[in-house]
Amino acid sequence: MGKVLISSDLNSYNSKALIRAKVKEDFSKFSDEIFSLVEQAGSLTSKEFETHSGFNSDFYTEYCSQLKIFFDATSSAMIGKRSGKILYITYKNENYVLTQQGLTEKATVTISKFTEEVPLRETLHDLDKACLKLRFNQ
Repeated sequence: MGKVLISSDLNSYNSKALIRAKVKEDFSKFSDEIFSLVEQAGSLTSKEFETHSGFNSDFYTEYCSQLKIFFDATSSAMIGKRSGKILYITYKNENYVLTQQGLTEKATVTISKFTEEVPLRETLHDLDKACLKLRFNQ
C-alpha cells in the first residue's frame, strides 16, 4: 500500500462503539483508503482489507455498514425481496458495486470495480457528495 491515509493507531480500538465512532469521524479517509485498495485489487472483502491495510477487519465491516445505512436513507428502492443487497456507487469518477450476500450482520460484503451500465431500476449513489455532506454535518 502506497500511503497510509488513516491513523496507524487503529488497531488499539477494541470495541464496536469506538470503531463506529472512528469510522464516522474519519469517513472520508476510510473511503479513500478502501477505494484505493479496491482500485489495486479489483475487489475487496473484510479479510482482504485486513490483509492489505494491516487494520482490523471490523473497520471495513463498520464502514460498509455506515455506507449502506447512509444510502438506504436516501433510497427506498434498495429494500426489496432479495437475499442480499447491491449498491452502485460512484467515487472519484469511477463506478463500484457493493454486494452483500445475505441479510445478517455477518454476511460477506464485497466492494468491486464496476465497468458495465448501471441497471435502469438502480440508483448510482455519489460517494463524493456523501463525504462532503458528512463533513459539513460534523
